[in-house]
Amino acid sequence: MKNKKNYNLGMTLPELVLALLMLTAFTGITVMVVEYTSRFFQPLNEEAKDEYISSNKELKDMLNDHSQINNTFDSIIEILSEPGISKEFILNLQCTALPSLEWGIPSIDTEAIPKSYRVCIKPTSLSESNYSELSNGKGKPGIYILYSKPENGVSVNATPVRRIFCRPKPFCKL
Repeated sequence: MKNKKNYNLGMTLPELVLALLMLTAFTGITVMVVEYTSRFFQPLNEEAKDEYISSNKELKDMLNDHSQINNTFDSIIEILSEPGISKEFILNLQCTALPSLEWGIPSIDTEAIPKSYRVCIKPTSLSESNYSELSNGKGKPGIYILYSKPENGVSVNATPVRRIFCRPKPFCKL
């Protein structure tokens, strides 16, 4: 063991060239992946970019819209699931962008729904029984779908939001 010499003088020229080629290939692939994924974090339409730059307003994205709509849905469901609201009243509700005014729901603001959405309510096939049948224990509560639909159609920046709820609340079992 004492007679063995250490001849480790570093990399040879072919090893150095190969290492540099591998480093270049790795860096190139990394840059391509980062460029590709960064496209998903920018506004898609040019008008929104121009509006953002010119007015310095925060761009609203789909996540903010859905959060705002879901908070509004909580208030709407809280009111409409009460037994004092008649089934006929709910069946006569039309799609609206202003549920606070047109549906008469005082607990939500006039700007509760984003301007590009309309709110609608639709009964399902599990229809609500009359109140007299419900109070006797023979009837069943109704299942309704509360949904928002984008006025300009479904796109990457605007998708529908749906909620299913039961009413009247005292007769709904978990």
